[in-house]
Amino acid sequence: MFVSLCNLRGTRTWLPRENPLLLQHRRSILGTTNMRRDVFSFAFPVVVFFLSNPDTCHAQWTKDINCPAGTVYRDLRPDAGRQEFCERLLPGSLTVKDGPFRSWFSEGHPGHEGTYNDGRKVGPWKECTRFGKCRHVVYEVTFPFENDRTGFRREVPVSFQHGRYVFDFTSCWSTWVTQTGAEDLNLNIGSSRYRCTIAYVPQHALEHGGGGDYFCMIPFSVGKRELESLDFLHELPKLGLPQFCRTISRTGEAFMLLENFMDVATAVDVQTAAIGHDSTGHEILTLMLNQYATDLAIEVAAKQGPLTTRICMKYDQQTEISRDAGGHALFNFRLSDDHTKASEQKRCVAKLISPQSRIGGNHS
Repeated sequence: MFVSLCNLRGTRTWLPRENPLLLQHRRSILGTTNMRRDVFSFAFPVVVFFLSNPDTCHAQWTKDINCPAGTVYRDLRPDAGRQEFCERLLPGSLTVKDGPFRSWFSEGHPGHEGTYNDGRKVGPWKECTRFGKCRHVVYEVTFPFENDRTGFRREVPVSFQHGRYVFDFTSCWSTWVTQTGAEDLNLNIGSSRYRCTIAYVPQHALEHGGGGDYFCMIPFSVGKRELESLDFLHELPKLGLPQFCRTISRTGEAFMLLENFMDVATAVDVQTAAIGHDSTGHEILTLMLNQYATDLAIEVAAKQGPLTTRICMKYDQQTEISRDAGGHALFNFRLSDDHTKASEQKRCVAKLISPQSRIGGNHS
């Protein structure tokens, strides 16, 4: 007696019922646009019969969405599941999801259902786990702090014009953009109250559960820039800008300037770091930031009041700002009077502050 099975290419495989089927599952990540297929291996030879009509194999799946004009219908079959969505093709090999979206973990086990608008989830969504637990969420087209930002526009912030990419870091509407190629590149674009945030996520990192290769926090004041590629880690310094990108840390930021728990500056902004002593003999960590971060910190402090300096994710102090002989702003943090804690603070900062800065002695 034989059992009929279907694989993703629309073929039918026949094998003896008593022979075990060994499935080796590759990990799949929901929300991707390029999923891997299951790999089948058998203990005994099998006979494969190709069907003249592949759709017969997927008779249990029907088309469940209608795509808006100007988009392309996609029907992906990752492992035992499925994704249906609409994709808008943009110049420069860029794509965004645009229109209805539905996914299933397997037939009869739904995943997420809702609508994308230019790569961003909008409106009501039903989101279910593989265990059948569901929640209903409503996603806004814009966040209140986006609407309050001068220069903000509700549109995809990256485009391709005259052979170059153009990114509007001032607008920085939160969305997800994919650049197709030999390996797809995904840009998870967002913003905090003070910065444009971009996670650079190659497809292999996405498929293996990683958060991406690196993360950028770019002040809105950088404005609109033309780029040869979307590799911000290397492109921004070519424009004479500071390095706003760094590999994603698993241990958190060594240094942060915070306004009501919102990041104003982080370790990537540090240009120099020195440890000296104040007039009373206490050890002081003094940091100089790049000019964009310095201007932002001073502006926010003037509007919102004193900032908080956080060291090693757990030591907080009110930020003290001073000036050197050349008029440059310096951000000061008094190290702990407890020798053990002070040593921990020094080790943490020396290890985690970005490589372009330096830790040294500065006796003032």
